[in-house]
Amino acid sequence: MAPVYSSYVCIFISTLFMLMVASSHVNTAAVTSTAILVTVDQSGNGDYEKIQDIINAVPSDNRELVFIRVKPGIYKEKIIMPADKLFITISGSKANGTIITWNDSGEIFESPTFTMLASDFVGRYLTIQDTLLDDTGRHYYKSCYIEGAVDFIFGNAASLFKMCHLHSLSEGDAAITAQRRQSPSEDT
Repeated sequence: MAPVYSSYVCIFISTLFMLMVASSHVNTAAVTSTAILVTVDQSGNGDYEKIQDIINAVPSDNRELVFIRVKPGIYKEKIIMPADKLFITISGSKANGTIITWNDSGEIFESPTFTMLASDFVGRYLTIQDTLLDDTGRHYYKSCYIEGAVDFIFGNAASLFKMCHLHSLSEGDAAITAQRRQSPSEDT
């Protein structure tokens, strides 16, 4: 059902290009003006129906820019971005139209809705409900809506959240984030 992974190329967006150039993993493949474009649409009108399926299709130690356009809808899936899946952007068209949700509990590192372990990631125009494990690497989140109860953004990544709405469902005093920094000298 899905086309060959590398068959889609598009003009690269300058904002994303600047972020990747500033990354610690810059190489000649990442400093190009094109990206692989893949569309996720759960109704079957895209290249993939699930976000995790395209992430799994990206080769390990990827060095090409991959732009995953996610069509509006509620995606009930657990997303895990492994550490060897670099240079990936996941983008909806507007934050309240592309919702990633899961309902899990238990061990803190096993239960997140969205787990980010790769570096050089960009997330835009997404709603992530429940928990975001933002544990390693450098990430840029723009115009996202992230909702949860307690410590719903946690990890040890060096991340920038720009124009994001963080919504706490807690009825009492509760932390939104839980930084896992081990010492003041860490730059996370």
